[in-house]
Amino acid sequence: MINIFTQSYFGNTLFQYIVFLGIIIISILIGKLIYLISKHKIRKSAKESKNRFDDLLVEILEKPLVFLLVLLGFYSAFNFITLPIRALEIVNNVLKILATINVGWFIVYFSDALLVNYITPVISAKSKIDDHLLTFFRRLIKTVIVLVVILVVIDNFGFDITSLIAGLGIGGLAFALAAKDMLANIFGGLTVLIDKPFKLNDRIKIEGYDGWVRDIGLRSTKIETLDGFQLIVPNAKITENVVENVSRENSRKVKMIIGVTYDTSMKKMEEAKVIMEDIILKNKDTEDKSNVYFTEFGDSSLNFTVIYWIKNLDNIFGAKHIINMELKKRFDKSKIEFAFPTQTVYLQK
Repeated sequence: MINIFTQSYFGNTLFQYIVFLGIIIISILIGKLIYLISKHKIRKSAKESKNRFDDLLVEILEKPLVFLLVLLGFYSAFNFITLPIRALEIVNNVLKILATINVGWFIVYFSDALLVNYITPVISAKSKIDDHLLTFFRRLIKTVIVLVVILVVIDNFGFDITSLIAGLGIGGLAFALAAKDMLANIFGGLTVLIDKPFKLNDRIKIEGYDGWVRDIGLRSTKIETLDGFQLIVPNAKITENVVENVSRENSRKVKMIIGVTYDTSMKKMEEAKVIMEDIILKNKDTEDKSNVYFTEFGDSSLNFTVIYWIKNLDNIFGAKHIINMELKKRFDKSKIEFAFPTQTVYLQK
């Protein structure tokens, strides 16, 4: 009688297949069990200690460790059965790649936790550090680690990284030229964060655009314009252009020309000057100063130059509206006429 457990199927006995599946299932169950124990027991014990580091270590190590145990289970299972040499190499390479990604995953979260919970507080105690500067460095560190992992994965596929980079030749030159803009944007972002011409939620003007800074990234800065659409500006452009930080204005200067008709008497001219100065002085949103001067004999008007400053930057248009409405009301009451383009023709008989 033939024993089905010892009968060979595609180079392996049924017993080997059962053990293969058993190892995989057991490794998954062990991983799940360790995760549950860590979640409900180890985390609780770590929280009871005064040391914050063990809390972070448990939280960060938990999932990568479970994944590593499952990978070890798969590795043991595939080595228990007989596979063609090429197939076994493929399986081993895939498992190595997954293990590399797993290690990279752990390093990313571990370094990020150290930066946020330990390095940043020490630096902040000695010097001020902005939240978006911290975000920038966190992204930069993660990017570097991911690039290293990618290089290791490529190496696991059998490519010699050193020879590959050295043998790029013209392709390497093209890559370097392409990377130049990327590096310019990264260093531009770093310059913005260190020099601090603006910070998150500041209102700035650049290249004719006006809006609020919503994000400062590795490559670009995102601006929400006054029209409500999102503007993505490469960081290199920001360092190359003049940036006006509207949020840092102490007050907004307003300059306007007020013209009255040529038949306005000197008494009314003096009264017009007093009215304009009084309106500006009494407005709660303006500074307590103004410049009102009769500056020009225009083609069809006697022109006053009016300069004042609005200190309430959140109500610039509202302040202008109130001043202009009050100016029209007071001029009408005093019978001072605003000038408009006119032309007088003299006929000689």
